[in-house]
Order: sequence, then structure tokens, then C-alpha cells
Amino acid sequence: MITDLPASAPEDVMVTVDDVHKRFGATYALRGVSCAFRRGEFVALLGSNGAGKSTLIKILDGVHVADSGVLAVRGGRHGLGVVHQDLGLVDSMTVTQNMFLGERRRLVNPRVDAGRAVAALREVGLERVSPHALVSSLSLGERAMIAVARTLDRGAETVVVDEVTAGLHPREARWVVEKLQVAAARGATVLMVTHKLDEVIGIASRYLVLSDGTVALDETSHDMDRPRLVEIMSRGRTFAAESTRETADPGEEVCTLSQVHAGAAGPVSLGIRRGEITAVTGPLGSGVHELAYVAAGLERPDAGEVTLASTTRVACVPAHRESEGLFPEGSVQFNATAGGWRRWTTRSGLLAVRRMRRDTDDAVAELNVVPHRLDATVSQLSGGNQQKTLLVRATMRRPELLVLCEPTRGVDVATRREIYAQIRRLASQGVAVLLASTDPEDVAALADRIGVLGPDGLLSDWLGPDDLALLAAELA
Repeated sequence: MITDLPASAPEDVMVTVDDVHKRFGATYALRGVSCAFRRGEFVALLGSNGAGKSTLIKILDGVHVADSGVLAVRGGRHGLGVVHQDLGLVDSMTVTQNMFLGERRRLVNPRVDAGRAVAALREVGLERVSPHALVSSLSLGERAMIAVARTLDRGAETVVVDEVTAGLHPREARWVVEKLQVAAARGATVLMVTHKLDEVIGIASRYLVLSDGTVALDETSHDMDRPRLVEIMSRGRTFAAESTRETADPGEEVCTLSQVHAGAAGPVSLGIRRGEITAVTGPLGSGVHELAYVAAGLERPDAGEVTLASTTRVACVPAHRESEGLFPEGSVQFNATAGGWRRWTTRSGLLAVRRMRRDTDDAVAELNVVPHRLDATVSQLSGGNQQKTLLVRATMRRPELLVLCEPTRGVDVATRREIYAQIRRLASQGVAVLLASTDPEDVAALADRIGVLGPDGLLSDWLGPDDLALLAAELA
């Protein structure tokens, strides 16, 4: 239960967490976490997938109740707000309408509301955003900061920003971080959860790292460096070999796109070959994901032709696991096998449940999904382990063509390495891989061939892995 801070607490202390424990069945999510946050701090809340960050946030947000320990927030439950990845905004409404959505009021005065919205936007550095603008007309970064402004306007003095930069262009993510700094400088306490360490290194006023449900680091430092954070976050983790795959001549084309138009992309012509990782990248809105879905057969092209043998097995990891990939209240086994039950159907039409469970258990172990429980509810997993569950589903289909959209979205540096190793293994076994990613790190680490979609929708000349400086410049 969350209580208000006692009157004896120092005036600048906003949140205290004292010896908090939380367990889900046999899994310990938090093991005696203690920390405190002060007014005006910009705290980077970090940790590997499954470290306990999400559980701590959900307890602070009132979603979960701690098994033991004490949590106190200045202003009680209403003194802290959480901004999640989905933001909770309605695109068809104006900024002002979104600001006051859900408030119980007898009278609505549009002029007063607009003035209040302007004041709230000013607190997070959004002076140039009109309160009358439709949310759909704003950039993703501006939408994120509107959600932050709304949270602060409703009385929260502490705001937790949970992975809101995960799907943003690097330039826009930096802009959001700058605006969060403005909010902290004006008195808000900001806790930012991110797996992109470069977003907060040298910027956060404090670094709090959770590992295996405990506090592994709590330090105020402007000299923090990436290697130290990675080392702390990776303690106790074991990794598969990075890759033993050697570059070889690719095999035959599995999928061919001819003059294809998809979303903003096109005309695009390319062939995806066995044993090769072909990457298509570009800024958000360039049609990268639409092109991938067309190649996977999930969408029809607006124009052009896709050639794929009818017997070719295809698997796709979508760009947005929450809305396009997972059944959140389903188990790990259900999510890993969904849509592929034919593989375990006997000649008599029955499902070979024992064999399906054994195969799923082996695949989950290979990708180190934590906790290693097939009956665990997916919504209780960390974002990285949810992402790995999606990859397990894709690999269990034994694809000949594997389409990956943002395969490391919202995962930590250690999980990223595990996913990279699995993708390379699949390619070394002859799988044709199409990687559609706006993340230059993914592309640099995995691709044998790289094509960049420009603002005109056209695919540039193919780049080699040695041209990564040019790639980073185009995406930055």
C-alpha cells in the first residue's frame, strides 16, 4: 500500500521505497529494494530484462501490491504518475481535450481549458505546441511530452516515463530527453526507464540499476560511462556464442519483390536469399515496416509484385509486440505455439501435447526466456522476455523466410546479444532473413546487405557493412 510521506520527511524527498519485496509464484521479482527520489532529480532507472523495473513501477502505480516493505509518495497515490509506451492519448482529439480527458467536471470552459493546457505545456518546454492542435498532427516525441504534461498537470510531482522513446527516431528521442530535463529543472522528479543507454549517459543526474530484484547501483554521477553500466547490468547473465557463422555465398532467392509500393516505400525491387541477412532501414515513416509485411505476405502491396513459392514457410516478428504479436493473458506456451499447431497434429487429427510441450521447452531454453515456465502469463514477463517469446514462436515454425521488424525493440544490451546470436544461427542454417529496422545498431550487427529507404520512398544503392558511418548519418 502506498502512503503519503510523513510530515517529518525532508521537504525535497518525493518518494521513498523501503525494503520492498514482491514474488509471483516461485519467481522473486523484488528482493528488498530500498531507494528514495528527490525533487528535481532526473533519474535513469535501468536494468536488464527481468531485473524488476516493471514490477517496481507497477507497485508505485498501484497495479501490484508489495508483499512487504513500505512505499511513501509525497501527495499519496496522486503524487506520482506513470507514462507508458502507449501514452493513452486519442489521436482524433485536440491537445486540450486530451489534457482533460477523463476528468469529472460539471462545467467545461474551452477558453479556461486552453489556458490551463498552455501552462501545462510550458512546464515541459512545449511552448510552440498549440493547445488546439490535433494530436494526430504532432510528432511522436511531442505526443510523449503531452502525456508527461498531462500527468504533471493532474497533480503528480513525480513522473515515471516508461520506455516512451523505444520506438522513436534517435533525433526525436534526444529531443524528448531534453524536454524531460526541462521538466526536472522546473521542479518535477523524473524517473526515466530506457534500454538505450546513450539516451541518458552524461544527462541523468542519477543512475539506479536493478539486477535480479535488488539494487545493483545507486549513484549520482555525471561521469558515468556505458561500459560500467553494461557490466553491472550483465552480471550473472550467460550468453550464447556471438556467432560462428562465416560469410559465404548466399543461396537461391526465396522471395522476390518487383517494383513494389508499400506505404511510403516504392518502387522497391529486391531479392531475399537463403543464408543471408538482408536489411532494409530508414527513418520512421519511410515504409520500412510496410515493406516487410508485404514480403511476409501479411499485407498486399499497393503496386508491384511479390514472388514467393507457395510451399515456402514464412514467419514474421512484427514491429509492435503489444498490439500485433502477443496474447498478453495467454501463457508462454500458448503464445509460442499460436498459429502453428499443425506441426504437432497427428494423422488422426489429435494434438500431440507432450511433444509440443517438449519442443516449446527446448526453444524457450535456447533463447533463455525468463522465467523458464511455460505456464507463466506473458503479461507478467519483462518486455525483453516478451520479445524473445515472439522470436521463439517464429523459430518454432522452422521458417525458410524469417521477417524481423525491430527485433530488439525495448530490450536491454544483454538480451540484444542473445537475440543477435539466434538470428545469426538461423542464417547460418540457410534461413533467408529480412531485417526491417530503424535501429542502426541492429543493422550494423546483423546485416550482410543493407538498403536504405530515403524520403522519396526509393531504396538506395546497397551498402556494405563498412558503410555504417553513412548509415548512421542518414538515420540520425
